[in-house]
Order: sequence, then C-alpha cells, then structure tokens
Amino acid sequence: MTSTMQAPPQGLRRNRDFHIFWVGETISLFGAEVSLLALPLTALVVLGADASDLGLLRFAEYLPFLALALPLGVLVDRRRRHPLLVIANSARAVLVGAIPVLAALGWLTMPWLVVLATGIGTFTVLFDLCLVAYLPKFVAPEDLLSANGRVSVSQAGAEVAGPGLFGLLVHWLSAPLCLALNAASYLVSVVSLLLVKRPEPAPARVAGTPWQDFYDGLRFLARAPLLRAVTLAGSLHNLAWAVFQTAFLVYMNRILGFNVGVVLAAGAAGGLAGAACAPWLSRRLPVGVTYLAAGAATAVPALLIPAVSGQQTFLALVDTALLVVMNGGLAIFSVLTATLRQTVTPDRLMGRVVAGYRALVFGGISLGGLVTAWLGTFAGPRAILWVAGLVFLSASVPILLSPVPRLRGFGTEEQAVSEPESASEQGAASSSE
Repeated sequence: MTSTMQAPPQGLRRNRDFHIFWVGETISLFGAEVSLLALPLTALVVLGADASDLGLLRFAEYLPFLALALPLGVLVDRRRRHPLLVIANSARAVLVGAIPVLAALGWLTMPWLVVLATGIGTFTVLFDLCLVAYLPKFVAPEDLLSANGRVSVSQAGAEVAGPGLFGLLVHWLSAPLCLALNAASYLVSVVSLLLVKRPEPAPARVAGTPWQDFYDGLRFLARAPLLRAVTLAGSLHNLAWAVFQTAFLVYMNRILGFNVGVVLAAGAAGGLAGAACAPWLSRRLPVGVTYLAAGAATAVPALLIPAVSGQQTFLALVDTALLVVMNGGLAIFSVLTATLRQTVTPDRLMGRVVAGYRALVFGGISLGGLVTAWLGTFAGPRAILWVAGLVFLSASVPILLSPVPRLRGFGTEEQAVSEPESASEQGAASSSE
C-alpha cells in the first residue's frame, strides 16, 4: 500500500501549496484548450493543410501516449516528480512558442508542425504522469478525492470555455498568436510549480533494471482486481467515446442541422458538474455504488440518443441534455478512478501504473477511430451511435465482475489486502525480514 503520502492532515482549504499549484494548472489547462483548436487552424490557414494533413497532425499529437507512456512511467518512478513537471511545462512552452515564431519568419512547414506536435505530445505525457504521482506528495490522503475533483473541475471548465475563448481570441488575433498565449500559460504553470514549498522526498532506491520496473508496473496493474477492472472499463469508455463523438457530430450537423459548438459546450458543462459532484457523492454514497451510477449515467443516455425521435428542435434539445448527463457520468468515473489509483498503488509504482493505464485508455481512442472508419463505410451515423451505446453498456461488465461494487470508501482495509505486491516489493520484503 501507499505509505509515502507525507502531506499533513491540515485540510485542503489550508493547503497553500495545492492552491498555488491548482491556479497555475488551471491557467495552463485553458491555454492547452485554446491550442487544441489553434494548432489545426494554423495548419489550415497558414499552411493550407487538407484533411489528410490534419489527420496526420492529430496522429502525431497522440502517438506519444501510445508509444512513450510506459517507458516514461519508469522514468517518473525513478526520479523526483517536481523537477520533471517543471521540465515538461518548460519544454511545452518552448515548443508551442516556436510555432508563431516560425510562422512569422515564414519558415513554418507541415513537417515542422508535425515534429513540434509530436514533441508537445511527448512532454504532455510526461506532465500528466508526473501530475498524478506528485499530487499525493503535498495533499493528505483524506483530501485526495477533493483535490482530484478540483483539478477535474478546472479541466471541464477549460473544455466548456475553451471553444468560446478561442473564438474571441482568433477574432482579435491570428491562430499562431493564440499559440503564443498558450506558451505563456505553460510558463505561468512553471512559476506556480516553483512556488510550491513542500520538499519532495527522494524516491526509493530501485535495485532492478528498467525492464524489471516496466514489468512490475504492468504486473501490478494487471493483477490488482480494482485497477484491472477500472482500466478495462476506462478503455471501453474511450473506445465507445471515440465512436460516439464522430457519429454524434455528423448526426447533429448534417441530419439535425444544429450548432455543434453549442452542443459540445453544453456537454462539457455536464463534465464540469460531474467533476464537482464526485467528491460530494462519494461522501454520501459508497464508492462502489457511485461507480455503478456513473456507468448508468453514461450508457443509458448513449443508448437513448439514437432511439429518440421527433421534430428537429426537440431532438436537438433532448440529445444535448442527454450529452450533458453522459459527460457528467464520465467525469465522475474519471475522478473516482484517479483517486482509486492513488490510494491503492505504492508510490514507487505510481508512475508506471498510471502510464500503463494511460497507454491502454488512449489505445481505446485509437481503436475507436479505426472502428468508426470501418463502420462508416456501410452504416449511417444513427446506426454507429447504437454501436457506441452498446460499447458504453459493455464497460459496466468489468466493474460488475470485480470487487468495485462492494467498495465503501477509499483506502479501506479490505481494499488494501485485495491488491497484490509487485515482484520487486516481494523481494524487498524478503530481504528486510
């Protein structure tokens, strides 16, 4: 079990380091949301990119999540996380800031943009892995759920306000200049990290090789009943979401003729509400019950969206409301899963376990893209939505077949003993005896 959560039980409200960190991370999240739209728009406007180019650009952004998450997880577990966080956001500031500079000089090309997108994605993976592993260093165990909820609220808030903020900024500025603002937001995050005063203890000395570390992380993730269940469910959620999102956009835009931007912003508001409510729900309901409720709130609306019929305006309003509920369920699942990983994973395995989780989850996104491309050759958007709904429903199966529904809270004794030790931990225990 995790034994290195060193933060004193002073309460999250009085935790100065968390609030400084949270403010900086919130600003960088808003900046990243702007760049998510500004990067492809820069390719379109400045370089005259076509759909194939944009697909390559998106692939370059997500490739590091698939190819580098696990080896970077080994690095995270062998080094202090705070310096790595500073390096990651400093590098993202430089790489994102290079795009408007190259555009202004007339040197920006599509190959350069793809290379920079790959670099940005690489340091995003490093930052995300370190973030989850670093948070318990200055947040007490009993405050982790609330801390994860607040970070998720910031993320959902950025998703809600990001498209509108980008629309205003691109109206006043060019897309490359919006990326310059994104680079500045990463620098704000770096400053906030440097202001965190609580010293981070050195990681435990690792006797094994990096390959052994790699194996231990995957072994723990695969053999821990709780983590295995939520990882499988998370992968199915992301596969379903990748299929659903593409079909939903086509369905809303081409069949219903509704404003997709308004619908997505409203749906993101559901994610904001879900992230904010997750700590409140888990304090009033057993964690296992909350997990099941989140799964139902995701699968049921996904199945209702293609089933509802009626006039165009009625359909648009009902489908938007169902999307809000879906995003709320997914956000609750995300907050609960992040807290569960942090409470059942030994600190020395945290980076590798999170890396394995992220690789499998983002693998679900990639597989979902391939499934959607295949289904689109012979099925319409409504039929594809039915498929997505069924996959969302199947995500509840690994949860139901695991100990998760019986969980009453995080860090309970029965939860601890259900998690296996890694091979290296068993060896360490033997040698200590």
